[in-house]
Amino acid sequence: MKKQRAKISSEEQLLEARERGLQEALQINTMCAHGKVLGMDTFSWINPQVDMLATVIESLPFNIIWVGNHTQIKTCLETHPDTINTINTLIVQDDTSLNVNQNIIETIRHLTCVKGTLKALEFVKPIKQQKSALLFTAEGATAKMQKDIFEQFISRFK
Repeated sequence: MKKQRAKISSEEQLLEARERGLQEALQINTMCAHGKVLGMDTFSWINPQVDMLATVIESLPFNIIWVGNHTQIKTCLETHPDTINTINTLIVQDDTSLNVNQNIIETIRHLTCVKGTLKALEFVKPIKQQKSALLFTAEGATAKMQKDIFEQFISRFK
């Protein structure tokens, strides 16, 4: 009888762990709305597909302050050049430069490149704007950690 209870308990634990894993995967791979932060509509998106990311950027009805990884930003701008029309500010959080075509660089209104998520987010405070959106994206092995830093940052301003 005890073996059967232990087995059921183990099965329940596995099901619960799987459910938690699925919930975490859904949270990571979908765009999350965080409400107003510093007067801006605020979103985060971990591991977005570039086509979907570009579609969202182009569909937002106001200027965007985008904090993201170099690779995501570069790929999005080079494969979907119209996205630059709604981006007011780019903040690269994992590199000290943005290696894209010169005509893209000239089109960007504000560009900051730093190493470190928290350093990148500190640039958001002085450039916050009404009727703007703050978009945070991250990808790769450190994406979850970067999102945690982002959520801690925005919690100070809610």
